[in-house]
Amino acid sequence: MAETVITSVLSKCREVATQEILREAKVLLQVGEDIMLLRDRLEWLQAFVRDADRKRRVGADDLTRIWVRQTRDVVFQAEDVLDEFFHKVIRAFRQIDIESKLYQGPRKWLAYLTDMGTQITVRHWLSSQINKIKSRLDQISKNQKEFNIGHTPSGIWTSANTDHTDPVSWEELQKVVGFEKDVERLVELLRREDHPQKMFISILGESGVGKYRLIKQTVITVSDSFNIVVQFIMPRGCSVEDALREVYRIALDPTKRQGSVSREAGIADVVKELRLLLADKRYLLILVGVSSKIFLNCMAASLPDGKRGSWVLLVLEPESKEVACHAATLNLKDINGTRYQLGRLDKEKSGHLFRCRVFGSQGEKLVQAHPRSEEENQMERYEKDVHNITGGHPLAIVVLAGLLRSKERPLEWDAVLQHFKPGTVEEETEDGGGTKDKSAVEWLHKMMTSPAPAEGEPKLSKRMAIERIFSSSFDDLPQDIKLCFLYFAAYPKDVLHRADHIVRMWTAEGFIRPCNGKTMEELGQLYLQELVSRSLLEWQNINCCGGFEKVRVHNRLLVFLQSEAREASFIEVVDSNDVLAPASVRRLSIDNESGSLIRFTNKFPKLRSFICRISEQVQGNKDKKQSQGSGAGQGQEKKQSRSSRDLYDLKFLRGSKFLRVLSMEGSNLTELPDEIGDMIHLRYLRVACTHLKNLPSSIKKLLNLQTLDISGTDIDKIDQDFWLIKTLRHVLARKLKLPASVGNMKELDDLQTLHGVQLSKQGEDMQPHCGFSKPIKPPEYPLDMMTRLRSLEICGFNHTDHATALESALGNMHLLGH
Repeated sequence: MAETVITSVLSKCREVATQEILREAKVLLQVGEDIMLLRDRLEWLQAFVRDADRKRRVGADDLTRIWVRQTRDVVFQAEDVLDEFFHKVIRAFRQIDIESKLYQGPRKWLAYLTDMGTQITVRHWLSSQINKIKSRLDQISKNQKEFNIGHTPSGIWTSANTDHTDPVSWEELQKVVGFEKDVERLVELLRREDHPQKMFISILGESGVGKYRLIKQTVITVSDSFNIVVQFIMPRGCSVEDALREVYRIALDPTKRQGSVSREAGIADVVKELRLLLADKRYLLILVGVSSKIFLNCMAASLPDGKRGSWVLLVLEPESKEVACHAATLNLKDINGTRYQLGRLDKEKSGHLFRCRVFGSQGEKLVQAHPRSEEENQMERYEKDVHNITGGHPLAIVVLAGLLRSKERPLEWDAVLQHFKPGTVEEETEDGGGTKDKSAVEWLHKMMTSPAPAEGEPKLSKRMAIERIFSSSFDDLPQDIKLCFLYFAAYPKDVLHRADHIVRMWTAEGFIRPCNGKTMEELGQLYLQELVSRSLLEWQNINCCGGFEKVRVHNRLLVFLQSEAREASFIEVVDSNDVLAPASVRRLSIDNESGSLIRFTNKFPKLRSFICRISEQVQGNKDKKQSQGSGAGQGQEKKQSRSSRDLYDLKFLRGSKFLRVLSMEGSNLTELPDEIGDMIHLRYLRVACTHLKNLPSSIKKLLNLQTLDISGTDIDKIDQDFWLIKTLRHVLARKLKLPASVGNMKELDDLQTLHGVQLSKQGEDMQPHCGFSKPIKPPEYPLDMMTRLRSLEICGFNHTDHATALESALGNMHLLGH
C-alpha cells in the first residue's frame, strides 16, 4: 500500500504549488523547482511500487516487503518535509504581517529585512531536506537492482479509465437478484394473520451472502403492514440497556409522540416507556448482531405482546446458530420458516446476478434472447467462469461484475477471469524469487493462453479467490479514488456514513483536486458514484441534487480495507489508549463502544487526522455510575468530576501541528483548547458534543479551514473575524448568530454551505457615539459577501427584522439550490 502513500504526497506537492500564502511570501519562486523534481521522482517510483503491492498480497519474498516498507518510510519523510515547510512559512509570514501593521519607519524596514532572512533560511532548509530524500531514494533504487527486485507490468490492473463505462442506474444496483423467492417467502410469513402472538424469525448466513439486501427489500414490501418498523445494528460491546434505549429512540420518531428517556433513567424506566410505546402497535423489530441467548431473553422480556401479530427478526452470523435455535423456542406457535438459512447462489442465479450488474436492464434482455447468438454463448461461458471463481458468493459476484464493467470484451475479460481461476498464481523466477520482466502485452497473452488447472490438481480455495477479487478491484481503481476508498478503514463495521461528511474529509486531506471546471464536492460525489457502480459501496437515499445522502462499506470489504490500511501505516484504529508508536501515527481513529474511557498522555507529532466516535449512551451510563457511586464523599465526587473533564479534553493534540482533520462525536468535551488556533494546517473541524457551548477566539487563526461543523453542539456565537477566513467552504451549526457586519470582509468565493445561522436584527449592532447610539456601518453585510452559496438554512427567521437584508442578499446568490 505504499502506492497510496505516494499518491497522497503527490497531491501534497500539487497543493503546495497552489497555496496563495506561499505565492504571497514569494517562497515558491526559488523552491518550486526542487518540489517539482521530487514530484517527478515519486511518480516514477509509484509505478514500481504498484506492482510490488500486488506481489506482497500473494506472498512475495521478504526482499520485496523490505523494499516496499523502506519506500513508504521515505515517502512519509517527504510528506513531513512539505508540511513542515508550509508550517514554517505561514508562521513567519503571520508574524511579519503583524509587525508590518504595528511598526512604521525604521522598524518597518527591519521587519522587511527579517522577511528576506526568513525566506532564505526556509529555502535553504527545504533544499537540504529534499537532497536528503533524494539520497535515500537513490540508495533504495540501488538496493532494488542489487537484490534483483524486478518489476512486472500488470497489463490489466492499471487504474481503469471509467469514462466509457456503460451506465447502470442506481435503482438497478439496489435490485434484489437471485433472492426473489426468498423475499416472497419472507413477506408471506410476515403478513400471516393466523398468529396474533409475538413471533421470532432468525436469518443466518455468511458475510456477503445477501442478508442485508434481503432484509431491505422485505422491509420495503411489508412496511405498510406494520405500525412501527425498527432496525437496529448493535455496535461492539452494546449492553441490553443501550440496545433498549436506541430501539426506543428509533421507534419514537415515526410516531410523532412526545417523550424521551433521560440518561439518568434506569433500565426499568426504559423498559416501561418502550412497552408503553409498543403496547397497542403491530411492530417489526429487526435486530442485527445478537450474539447470546441471555441477551435475546432480556430483549424478548422487554418487548410487549399486544396480540397484534408483531415480529422480531434476528439477522445472525453462522456462528450464532444456538441463538437461532433458542429464538425458535420463544415462539408460542410452531411455524415453518422461522429459522432461515441463506446460502450461496447456484449457477443459474449467479449468472443472472452477474448479467444484471454488468449490463443493468439489458442483462434481462440477454437472458430472454432467442435464438441464441454468438454473444449469448460467450456470455454463458463467462457466467460459468464467474460461478466457478466465486462459488456463488453474491458479494464476490457483484464486485467482479463491477470490475469487468470497466474492461473491454473479450480481450480484457478473458485475461481478468483467467487471473482469478483457482490455481492461477503469478509466475516467479528461479533465482531470488523475483518476477520475470515481461511487457504488459506478453503478460496479457500468457494469462489468456495458460490452461486452467486440471481436475484433481491443487487449487486456491474459494476464500482466497474472493480475497483476490477484492484486492484486484481495489488495485484497478484510479489513484485518487483508491486513496478515498481507503479512508473508510477509519470506521468500524455497520456504520452508515453521511456522504457529504466523507467528501468534505477527503477534500480536507487533499485527496481531491479540482479539474474540468467541477468543484471538489462535485468530484467527491463522482468518486462515490464510481465506487457504488463497482459495488464497493452501497448507497441509501438520493438527495435533491441527485447525489447520495448516505453510503456504507460491506463488512467483508471493510476487513480488507483495514488490513491494507494497517499494512501501509495509513491509519491506526483503536478502541483504547493502547497506541504502540504514537510518534509515528499519521491518522488515528478511536471507536469506543465498550464503555472504557480513553486518555492519552503521549504526543502525536505527525498526526494528520483524528477521528473519534464515542457512544453517548456509554458515556451517559459511565457518568451516571460515577455520580451515583456508593459511599462517595464530596471530595471524591469532585475528584471524579475533574477526572471526567480530563478524559474528554484534547490537550494531547497540542503537539500535532500537521493536523488537517479533527472530528469528535459523542464525547463529553466541554471546551476546545485555545492552542487550536496554532493548527494552521487544519481544514476540517467537526464537533458533535452536546456539552460544548463555546469556541475559543483563536478559531479565527485557522486560515486554511474549509469546514466547520458544530451542528451537534449548542454553540451560538463565534468571533466575528472568523468570517474573514477566505478558504471557508462549509459552515454548519444549530443556532449560530451571524453578525450584522464584519469589518474588512472580502467575498467568500469558496463558501457553498451555510446551515443553522441566525440573522442579526436590524439595529442590533449599536455602539455609543458622542453620547448617542449610532449604528455600526461596516463595508458589507456578511450574506452579501456569500454570493456562491449553494445551500442556505436559516433558523429563527423574522420577517420584520430580516426580510429586507435577506432579500437583497438572495438576489446575488445565483447558484443557490437549497
